[in-house]
Amino acid sequence: MRAALRAEWTKLRTVPDAAVALPLIALLTVAVSVAASTASSADVVRSSLMGVELGQAAVAVWGVQILAGEYGSGLITATFTALPRRLGVLAAKAVCLLAGILAVGVPSIVISVLAGHRLASAYPALSSGAVLRAGFGAVAYLCLIGLVGLGIGALVRSAVAGAGVVLGLQLAPTVMMPLLDPHWARWVYRLSPSTAGQAIQSTVDLKGLPIGPWPGLGVAAAWAFVLLTLGAFTLRTRDV
Repeated sequence: MRAALRAEWTKLRTVPDAAVALPLIALLTVAVSVAASTASSADVVRSSLMGVELGQAAVAVWGVQILAGEYGSGLITATFTALPRRLGVLAAKAVCLLAGILAVGVPSIVISVLAGHRLASAYPALSSGAVLRAGFGAVAYLCLIGLVGLGIGALVRSAVAGAGVVLGLQLAPTVMMPLLDPHWARWVYRLSPSTAGQAIQSTVDLKGLPIGPWPGLGVAAAWAFVLLTLGAFTLRTRDV
């Protein structure tokens, strides 16, 4: 495991994917959140975290790319030759992925919340439970979406196809729900990792949500667990 972590940390520092993905995650998250904080909203805390809507896309695609990109470049053969324990490689990639997301996600969310507190009227106290839950939950959600991307990358082994799948998983529910009967739209909201997971950022009218904040985050965690489990099984049973 140590050898796998060292190898993945070296890739993280030297491969250009991270150099592009990490600043993009921070830029999208902060810029959109600050802009949204200037508009009136019933839930000013969630508005101050609106950048997560776009930041999650960069996180998910990076999660796919961190593994599937090696299949496209052919580097995966050298990786599995040097490190034959494939589940160890997957675990090391997950650790490095989470480290990168936390490195940019935590300061991005902190800046977004501080900007919202400064710009939005009637913003709750920064130490209030709702603000702390929304902020910490937004970081946790980004981490889970990154793991969803990693699991999909392990399943499809194609960066382009994996990016399409994970972006479709994020965007399709938002497009579908207005077209569905309200009953079915609520079920789509509850079962989608993006809509359910982002319920953790809501701070008003929680009883009116299709799913509560913590159960919603649990749905995103379940997606990450299932997809990583399937991805791990795929790595062990398929040839390179």
